[in-house]
Amino acid sequence: MLRKIRRVMAAAAMAAALTVVSTAFAANVPTGVKVPPLGYDSTSVWLMWDRPANGDNVAYYNVYADGQLLGSTTKSSATFGTANIAAFEEQNQALCGNLIIRHSFKAANLKPGTAYQFTVRAVASDGTMSAPSQAVAMMTAQAPKVLSVVQYGAKGDGTTVDTAAIQKAIDACPSGGVVEIPAGVFVSGALTLKSDMTLQLDSNAVLRASTNPADFTIRKGKRYTGLLNAYSAKNVRITGTGTIDGNGWKTDANGNYIKAKNIDNKGWRAPNHVLNVGIAAKTQTQSLLDQGRTFLRAYDGRSTTMQLHDLDNFYMEGVTVCNPAMHLIQLDGDNVTFNNVRLLSYDANNGDGIDFTGQGLIVANSYLDTGDDAINFSAGLGAEAAKRPPVGPAWIFNNYVAHGHGGVVLGSHTASWIEHVLAEDNVFNGTEIAFRCKTNQGSGGGGRYSTFRHNVAKNMVRQGIIFTTKYTDTNAVGQFKAAVNPGYFHDMLIEDCNFEGTKRSAIEIYSTGSFKHKNITFRNVHFTKAQPYSLTGYENVNFENCTLD
Repeated sequence: MLRKIRRVMAAAAMAAALTVVSTAFAANVPTGVKVPPLGYDSTSVWLMWDRPANGDNVAYYNVYADGQLLGSTTKSSATFGTANIAAFEEQNQALCGNLIIRHSFKAANLKPGTAYQFTVRAVASDGTMSAPSQAVAMMTAQAPKVLSVVQYGAKGDGTTVDTAAIQKAIDACPSGGVVEIPAGVFVSGALTLKSDMTLQLDSNAVLRASTNPADFTIRKGKRYTGLLNAYSAKNVRITGTGTIDGNGWKTDANGNYIKAKNIDNKGWRAPNHVLNVGIAAKTQTQSLLDQGRTFLRAYDGRSTTMQLHDLDNFYMEGVTVCNPAMHLIQLDGDNVTFNNVRLLSYDANNGDGIDFTGQGLIVANSYLDTGDDAINFSAGLGAEAAKRPPVGPAWIFNNYVAHGHGGVVLGSHTASWIEHVLAEDNVFNGTEIAFRCKTNQGSGGGGRYSTFRHNVAKNMVRQGIIFTTKYTDTNAVGQFKAAVNPGYFHDMLIEDCNFEGTKRSAIEIYSTGSFKHKNITFRNVHFTKAQPYSLTGYENVNFENCTLD
């Protein structure tokens, strides 16, 4: 009996001690726990939450459903982004320190049509836990009706053009239903997604763009439509583990898409001219040349693999999008989430990963290796575009960015302003510039009220961070009326970041004229093996506890 009393007293003392520590740890109670738009199905729910303002003492998070522990962010399923971040951290421990926190979790193996209450608790390195977050109520979807494209005549043999059969399945899909692309290689021309549907690409499923330009149309007299298109739709999901292949370019001996150099002089054509190394990029360019376009305009008419216009509520998870003839994904709309996707276009010409215009973007847990900008925000060009709403807010976290001209990019189309972009807990490795903010005198607008924090970058090919007004989009020259005021950037925070290696200036700020970049704060930003700052044309730029080696 005495032994039992002592055990109870010891347990009570331990609980009291933990309560004291937990009180000190209370500031780390997770906030902002939410499910992204359409981030759930009949058996799973994705949860995301804010990183704490000072989260360096948070080791990981535990996630609960109805009070029962589901798992933690240390053991959650590895995403494209977090798996590569973990490997990078293992190899670069001194550079990374404890800057990066993972703050999302997939609750899997749930029951269809069932209500759950989810909570999250922060855990310190000694095992001490914070109090639980506010509960998030969520009901999983009912088990959906699934329509296989094979049922509608698609062959998936890598040769047959299955456009009509796949489109027939999409058109027949009921509200809340799933169009399934099973294992196989399904060649297709332009497809149009509709509202309230999921396109599911199973393991080893490939949806590949046709090389015949006749399988696509030219939208608004400018560019070919994409492999996947949507117009004024809502509640669209693309999920699975398969691949969407734009079939744009041949690959080199290293498996990279061949970068075109379109030199054509007096009958001599460069070996890596688009008409030699392109696939769909070649046939589309040639078709437009045959229609009488100049080479520049024909080349600019290539197809972006996914073109999603005026879309409200879009969610993509698990899939790979690769090898675009032009860009990978161009999307204008609201409430958009890319979660655990892989975007591959290195070193294809143009080859942007995501070009976004709208309000409410999340990019999380993803891997991007691109031939141009990885995540790009576009707010239009010139006086007319300035009348549109600003682009943003956006939340970009737990992504791994490899090649790319810029990792997180504001501009160069900045007319209606890009604002409230938060990029945190990302790794940039071998990117040209981690945070790239670019505009020019004619674009107008600019970027504002944005934060780049708790990011790690290594081997930047150019600058680490840039704010510039001297970027020129050669494809846009002469196509718009210049804005009244030049573009510029203001009220930006770069905080708690480590950089190792820049071949050009660690930080470059450049503007001319009366509109100078201003109110930019660098706090706890550390560079090693980097080139000196280059600062021209700025007001109120502050450096707090920053180092440059």
